[in-house]
Amino acid sequence: MERLLEWIKTGLKKRKVKVFLVFLLCASLAWLINKLSLTYTNNTTFQVEYINVPEEFLLANTPKDEIQVRLQAAGFQFLGYELKPKHIQLDVSKVMHKDGSYYLTSDQIRIQLESQLNNYSTLTDFDSDAIYFDFTSLEMKKVPVKVLMEMTFAANHILEGDIRVKPDSIQLSGPKSQIDTINQIRTVLFKADNVNSSFSNEIALQLPEQLKGTTFSNKRVKVSGKVVKFSEQVIKVPVHVINLPENIKVRTFPEIVEVRCQGTLEHLKQLEIEDFSVEADYAKISKETENRLSVKLVKYPRALNNAVMSTNEVEFILRRE
Repeated sequence: MERLLEWIKTGLKKRKVKVFLVFLLCASLAWLINKLSLTYTNNTTFQVEYINVPEEFLLANTPKDEIQVRLQAAGFQFLGYELKPKHIQLDVSKVMHKDGSYYLTSDQIRIQLESQLNNYSTLTDFDSDAIYFDFTSLEMKKVPVKVLMEMTFAANHILEGDIRVKPDSIQLSGPKSQIDTINQIRTVLFKADNVNSSFSNEIALQLPEQLKGTTFSNKRVKVSGKVVKFSEQVIKVPVHVINLPENIKVRTFPEIVEVRCQGTLEHLKQLEIEDFSVEADYAKISKETENRLSVKLVKYPRALNNAVMSTNEVEFILRRE
C-alpha cells in the first residue's frame, strides 16, 4: 500500500501526468455539460404556497403543501430543482363552489403550474385531479380598548377631563368561535409618577396570541391627557330643605355650608353661588335621625375637578304655622 501511494506521488510530479489529468478533467466537464444540456422526462416535487384567499374566509387547514409533477426539461433544470426545490403559487381566488365544496379543478391547477414554468420546461403530468379547500367563514367584531394605567400627579396638579384613547375600540376579524370570547382589549400597564404636564403616549395592546386566524385592526393606541395646575376656593352655599309640608317651616343649623372647590384658576374665577345647590330632604326624617338631616350637593359646575362640602348633615328645628 505504501508503495502504491509513493508511486502516485511520484507520478503526480511528472509533467506528462499533470497534462493528462487536465485533459481528463476537461473531457469530464464537457461530457457532463453535454449530458445536462440534453432533454429528459422525469419527476420532481414543487412546494405549494396558497395565495389570494378570499377576505371573508380562512383556510382551516392546508390542503397539500407539495405537488409531484412530471416534466420534460433540460438536465440543468432537474439539477436546479434538486438543489433548490421550486415554489409554486396557487391562486385560491380561482376556486369553484358547488354543493358546499370549494375546489380547484385539475385544468385550473395545470394552467397555474404551466404559467410559472420557464420556457425550458414542459409540464406533462402531475399527481392531483382536484384540490379541495376547507374554509372557515370570518366574522367582524368591534371591541373597546381598556387602558391600564397607574399615574400620580405632582403637587397641585390634576387631570383635566377624561383620558383620551385613540382609537378607543378596535376591529377584530376571525372565526366566530374565537372572537366571541373577546369583549375588550387591554393595553399593557402604563406607569407615570409625579406628572406635571400634559402627556401623549403610544401604548401596545395585549393581543391574545393563542387565537390563530384572528386579526386585529390595531396593535397600539395613543393615550393622552391634559394636566393642569389647580387651586382651591371656598363657596358658602345656603341649605335648601325640600319636601316640606305646607304648615311646617324648618330652620337648619348651620343655614349655610362651605363647599371646597378644586379647579383651574380660570374656572374658579367664574364661580357664583347660583352655580351650587345644597339640599336636605325633609321626607327622610325619621325617629332614628332625631333632629339631624343629611345634606347633599346636588348641583355644582362640572368644570370643577372636585367639590366637597364641609359637612354631610345639619341640625334643624321645626316651626308650625
